[in-house]
Amino acid sequence: MEKWVLLYFALFNLKAFAQDTWLGIDCGSATSTKTIGGVWQTDGAFIKTGTNQFVSSENFQPLALLNTLRAFPMQNKNCYALPARATTRYFIRAIFLYGNYDSLSKPPTFDLEIDGNKWMTVVSSSTEILHYEIIYTTTGDTISVCLARTQANQFPFISSLEAWPIFDNNVYIHMNRDLAWLNTYRYNYGANDWILGYPLDTYNRLWEPMAQSGLLNTSADTGTILTNKPYEYPPDSAVLDAMEAQNATDSISLSFGPIKLNSLIYIEAYFTEMSLDTVTETREFGFYVGNKQLTTVFTEYGICTAVWALVQPSNSSLTIELRPTKISTLPPIISAIEVYTASDPLVTTRTSQNDLDGLEVFVSTFEQLKGWSGEPCLPTNMAWQWLGCTDSDPPRVTSIDLSNNSLDGQIPEFLGNLPNLKTLIEGNTNLDASYKNKSTTALIIGLSVGLSLVLILILVALAYWLIRKRAHQGQNQATGPESGAPQVAQGSPPKMNSGSVSIGVSTEQLLRPQPPPSAPMVPSMEEDFDQNSDEDYVPVSDENQIHQSMVPEMDLEELEEVIKQHENNVHDDLSSPSQSR
Repeated sequence: MEKWVLLYFALFNLKAFAQDTWLGIDCGSATSTKTIGGVWQTDGAFIKTGTNQFVSSENFQPLALLNTLRAFPMQNKNCYALPARATTRYFIRAIFLYGNYDSLSKPPTFDLEIDGNKWMTVVSSSTEILHYEIIYTTTGDTISVCLARTQANQFPFISSLEAWPIFDNNVYIHMNRDLAWLNTYRYNYGANDWILGYPLDTYNRLWEPMAQSGLLNTSADTGTILTNKPYEYPPDSAVLDAMEAQNATDSISLSFGPIKLNSLIYIEAYFTEMSLDTVTETREFGFYVGNKQLTTVFTEYGICTAVWALVQPSNSSLTIELRPTKISTLPPIISAIEVYTASDPLVTTRTSQNDLDGLEVFVSTFEQLKGWSGEPCLPTNMAWQWLGCTDSDPPRVTSIDLSNNSLDGQIPEFLGNLPNLKTLIEGNTNLDASYKNKSTTALIIGLSVGLSLVLILILVALAYWLIRKRAHQGQNQATGPESGAPQVAQGSPPKMNSGSVSIGVSTEQLLRPQPPPSAPMVPSMEEDFDQNSDEDYVPVSDENQIHQSMVPEMDLEELEEVIKQHENNVHDDLSSPSQSR
């Protein structure tokens, strides 16, 4: 746990970029925490679902940030909306500690998503602290980070979430901006301690200390100053520790795995000379990936040399070798390395804007739905659990299922005359359905595959208005959303730029056509869960309290205004069929 004690001092002393650009969320905390350079904020401004929890007392950590978490027992997908600058690259980091918060000793497995793309499958453990970091280029002014349930009765959670921009376009310049890049390894060779973010690292990265049997750990002369660095600006403390081979004729072999099969891998390795005493000697070695030499490295005292490489391994492991040349009088050496794995191709088209506009009004109208946010139809296997979507480009919403919502009132008879309806709302036993026949056994409002979302919205709003009207007339008493809503008990807590020091290499494999999208970086969990379960209704939360308010009333004039706001935008869509999944 020593590394997370150090993280406390690193993250709670953010200065350079925190005030304006760094966003930190202390998930599950009831109060914000001020720091020298910024504020760890609570969840309330970024997500409306979930419950605040504490790890069990036996799992309490020295770093308070890890003792709270946000758990999501209700919906199949729960999304944080992070404010961002459009078309800007960001570092995004998520940290997870299950800590047996629910006293079940059953750490869950779930998916982490970003803007409708799968980021990672999180396989949590009872005691291990997991952190995932990604470089991602924004498409709009928000970043949607979602936690998606993939296993029955296994509920996602998160301990902290951070995002900060990369303003210098020269940093990791050879990473394709059309892909996301998951940091899979970042090692500080020859070191004993973690480097945990700013201020030791200008870019707030985490560096894991790493040693290897058969190699010698070494450190630079006291007082050594690096006068030149690459744009990636690795921490001085990472560069000035290193490991080297024992003899001048020995090689260094570094293995990394598992690596996502046939994926694009970005490598950034850092080197320097450790002592003025060796300036009269020569340290030169070949840089090999998969037994193929990509470049030759020559180290200099006081200069950090970076080697970048883009490779596409044909198997699930990656091997890097440093082989001394014939003229080298000193053994190979390495200070630090970063390895990133490219994502599958990112979605380029989101759910139809017309459908998004309709959903926004629909969700904002009903209190039970106000926690739903993020991309509704993507990834394709993780749409909102009450929506049906097409596989078309862009995806279209084709069905809505809002069952068992305790609505009452008389069902308008003319809706039963629509020939291609499917169930929209069922299980509301107090509804007056005296006109029902065998062909309309559970019908209030329905839709066929060809109906647009705006028509759905019109029908839902009309039925809602009719129900509210009858309630006001005293013929029926509508049941508010707060009846039967679960209450969750809460516990209490006991650059320097140098064009000459970066060597760029890229393998010929990159010239080959890219393979079709492969499996996620971690195998996805395919087990389904009950899409119509009562437990999936949405509580609305603020900080660590859950509360509900009455659904706002809608009169006929308001209904007509809603219709007018949308009918012009989707006139063309209403006349064109949509393709069903």
